Amino acid sequence: MSKKVIDYGAVEAARFGISRSPLWYEVQKKHLQLQPECVACKPGSVSGKEGLQVHHMFPFHYCILLGRPDLELDQRNLITLCEKEKSCTAQDHHLLIGHLDDFKSSNLKVEVDAEHTYYNMTEDQIKDNKAWQAEKVNKLTPFDKMTQKEKDDYVALMNKTFPKTNMTLPED
Repeated sequence: MSKKVIDYGAVEAARFGISRSPLWYEVQKKHLQLQPECVACKPGSVSGKEGLQVHHMFPFHYCILLGRPDLELDQRNLITLCEKEKSCTAQDHHLLIGHLDDFKSSNLKVEVDAEHTYYNMTEDQIKDNKAWQAEKVNKLTPFDKMTQKEKDDYVALMNKTFPKTNMTLPED
């Protein structure tokens, strides 16, 4: 019997009365076809193919609450990371790199950190890394604790990083 995977993004969004788009599961499936391994794991490694999660670089509930609901389904805002689940060897890169050890927050440098800074590191190596420990302290403020200035700065960063487009879902 397999363990049910917890959708931590959906859990956190539900605290704000937000649920995933009905199109999310199709977008998630398409993303995993485009990026079928954990970006932080060495290509071809067993752990890089297990416990895969599609992580939002800008958490989807922040996007929705701050007027950019399009980013929930935008491939530019997605990255594949592994997550430790029962009976798999994943390194928990989703939690450690994607959320800096706190699912109520997020790492806005996740792409650089996954591909370079913590690339091919184990859980223990990441946790022992001084740069990661510093990032963890300075991680993204949980939405309900953000000031208006932090929200305004966040919106500006989202818009600069991912300008609005006439996005369509990928074709089969």
